[in-house]
Amino acid sequence: NTAIVQVGSTVTVNPRRGNQDKAPWKNLDLTAITGQTVEKRHLFDTHLGETIAPYVTLEPLKALLPLKWGDFTIPTDDDGPGGVRLGGLERRMRERWQTVSALWEDNKAPANRLNLLGQLDYLHKLSSQLEWQKNSDDREVRVVYSKSGEPTAAILHDKTALVENVLFWVPCRNTEEANYLLAIINSDALREAVTPLMTKGQFGARDLHKHLWKLPIPEFDRKNQLHAGTARAGERAAAGAAKQLEQLRDARGDKLTVTIARRELRKWLRASKEGRTVEAAVSRLLAGG
Repeated sequence: NTAIVQVGSTVTVNPRRGNQDKAPWKNLDLTAITGQTVEKRHLFDTHLGETIAPYVTLEPLKALLPLKWGDFTIPTDDDGPGGVRLGGLERRMRERWQTVSALWEDNKAPANRLNLLGQLDYLHKLSSQLEWQKNSDDREVRVVYSKSGEPTAAILHDKTALVENVLFWVPCRNTEEANYLLAIINSDALREAVTPLMTKGQFGARDLHKHLWKLPIPEFDRKNQLHAGTARAGERAAAGAAKQLEQLRDARGDKLTVTIARRELRKWLRASKEGRTVEAAVSRLLAGG
């Protein structure tokens, strides 16, 4: 969903259409949930593959979900609409959830036995994040990375933001460990090592998550000189990438897409001192240095 107007404790939203939407969803009549006003307590910042570029995050999307901001559990009820206890939702969101749940039931594939909540929380992809939010004192920083295409990772500092299933996330003990992983995942050295292992899809290499951790990537140890150096290189590359992103935003404004951001940032990394330092460190690391 895309928030368009905020008034007090409510927000007016429209459904979001995407170029990769598939039938029957791409042609579905969504008039019933267009221009609808709901409570902001159900609105969450959400990151997808299209909101991350090397070392940086772009603006998150907005998603309305059957839980309240600040609560760490989903009000489930196997007998409720879409698997949700309606009493756990605010009034406007309760009505919207019943509508979208009915749309799901009317249009999902006949073989799909999941209700709407089951689809949203398939393999606990949503509830596991809520559990982490509730108990993240020792791992407050997350690294998110792409599922397909060129390996791409960024630090997600916002503890309350959610991650959609086209991204994977790793909770880290501290920012130093996160910068270490950023340097590794965003490097050309890792891409060259992992690409031969990845399957090829219509839009390029995919299933990074199945192969990334097969590589000889050691657990971060700040006492290890190479590990600490890799983390520092990742930190400097992240700072440089953030500056480059700001320049891109100033130059392109609303025309800045994730495709452009990724292309320009990778171009900068390959030509910059920061990027070259990362490559040298990660190459040594993957070689068992």
